[in-house]
Amino acid sequence: MQGYESVIILDPNATEEEQQGLLGKFKETVEAQGGNVVHQTLWGRRKLAYPVNKREYGYFHLMYLDHSPDAVKALERMFRIDDNVLKWLTVAVEDVDEEFNKFEKLKTEGSIAQNLSDR
Repeated sequence: MQGYESVIILDPNATEEEQQGLLGKFKETVEAQGGNVVHQTLWGRRKLAYPVNKREYGYFHLMYLDHSPDAVKALERMFRIDDNVLKWLTVAVEDVDEEFNKFEKLKTEGSIAQNLSDR
């Protein structure tokens, strides 16, 4: 299934409840525009390559959406407005499930697993 992959970096000072509330609001926005969040996962708290808004760290969230351009436009509009979103990147992918499986494999076997086990 063709779709979109969106990586969102949230403010590290946001509480777990605030983060879950934001993600829920993002999901509702996608569904209101006729889209669907196929997969959603947390990368965790990671150091940024360079400071963003005087923040050295951020919480990385990964969302896979079905192919609905209107939902992506509405979602990115929300990213621009919300102060807890430091950065985001949305790209089109050919197969959402395949990309998610590649990510999960990296998370359990690859370089991401090594970084996560060091924390």
